[in-house]
Amino acid sequence: MNIFAELAAEIREINRVNGWRVLQPEEWTDHYKVPAMLALIHSEVSEALEAFRKNDLKNFEEELADIIIRVLDCGGGLGFDLETAVRVKMEK
Repeated sequence: MNIFAELAAEIREINRVNGWRVLQPEEWTDHYKVPAMLALIHSEVSEALEAFRKNDLKNFEEELADIIIRVLDCGGGLGFDLETAVRVKMEK
């Protein structure tokens, strides 16, 4: 298993334990769930921008981590192999 898949599985398990409904591959066509996940990612990016504007390096780092967590949660929930996708994209 690759590191992104391992982290995604751990994130999803934490979410389940916390009582959150996790994204499933069949929800790709759901006109609510995937856009909601993207909105959460966007929210974290906005928080990172705000930390940058305030010159708050520690919070900026935390928000970048939140972005990665949200992306891995989404990609893992949809069954994507994000590590391979990132490597292929980097080769381009």
